[in-house]
Amino acid sequence: MNISDQKYQEIVDYISGEITEEEKNDFEIWLNTSEQNKKAYQQILRKVLYTRWSLKSTQVNTELEFNKFEKRIGARLRYLSFAAVAASIILLVSIAIPYLLNDQAGENENIAQLVQIEPGKRGAELILSTGESVELREKTKTIKEKDGSLIEIDSLKGIEYSAEEATTPREIYNTLRVSYGQEYDILLADGTRVWLNSGSELKYPVQFVGDKRQVYLKGEAYFDVTPDKEKAFIVDSYGQQVKVYGTEFCVNAYNQNEIKTVLVEGSVGIKANAKSIEAKLQPGELGFANLRTGQTEVTKVNVRPYIAWKDGDFVFENQSLENIMTRLERWYNVKIFFMNEECKAYRFTGDMKRYSDVKDLLYFMQETSNAKFEIKDNAIVVMVK
Repeated sequence: MNISDQKYQEIVDYISGEITEEEKNDFEIWLNTSEQNKKAYQQILRKVLYTRWSLKSTQVNTELEFNKFEKRIGARLRYLSFAAVAASIILLVSIAIPYLLNDQAGENENIAQLVQIEPGKRGAELILSTGESVELREKTKTIKEKDGSLIEIDSLKGIEYSAEEATTPREIYNTLRVSYGQEYDILLADGTRVWLNSGSELKYPVQFVGDKRQVYLKGEAYFDVTPDKEKAFIVDSYGQQVKVYGTEFCVNAYNQNEIKTVLVEGSVGIKANAKSIEAKLQPGELGFANLRTGQTEVTKVNVRPYIAWKDGDFVFENQSLENIMTRLERWYNVKIFFMNEECKAYRFTGDMKRYSDVKDLLYFMQETSNAKFEIKDNAIVVMVK
């Protein structure tokens, strides 16, 4: 199908958002007039999406993969150059996804199953000092701990602790347990806010007593620590300690032998174990602590891929398919099975909303690599095409 240069430019402007409300309405009328118009739009849009979800690997010829991608969608149109698209287009995924999935229903039937895999949602289990378990599903609830502290539970604000009625000088502990397919956040008694990712657990004092504020983390959490020069804030993960006085950082302790800490603001010190020398991080640095050797490796990184989950995004930067699927396993609460070991090494760069349908991500990885995905019951099977 041939289109005029003017219409071609209108499609580009619509995708990039550089269009007035009146022009947008006129374009959408044109778009919905015929299936041919939709197909023209989809074909141009797919190249834009490819630049967003392009395969990054030293083992794969990306130009060859793109040519294969074009052949699969039966391209007939002139396209924007790869560089021009990457430089000028702001991708509107919310517009793109419905058209792409509808058009690919036949070719993509292994992904578009009737089985619906839901993204994660707010939820957690609170273990009180008495051992009592409270499922955090109610919209609002107030609990009184045995030291007199009030625990306010709100579906939007998470958990907040108040010391107004606290009477005991000794520390008692609560544990917040966030299962696969869940996320939650908490405001500790000192004003520190903590966001917990799926498959994580935080043990903490109801009130901080003494000369330090120490909590215990399994899994992954983002901390926004309230400054207190007199009381250091310490995050302990299997013996590794991150010591701060007021800062923002993320700790990933899913692997108890190799723990990652990314610093967003302030400064922190990391000790891989009790005998280790403290390693200092500056903003924009990653500390990789090996608990076996006691060594901490510090490197400069782009922090967004490490903390984007807190803001509702998945961001992958040259990550292996094995790593990506592990993250999806936790968030979507599914089982992952690799039929071929070589698939694990495929690498991707891209981002998506955490609350999107998992098929959106699987579709683009399947279209831009040699991997194939099938959804069976509550499992995702990965194989070579």
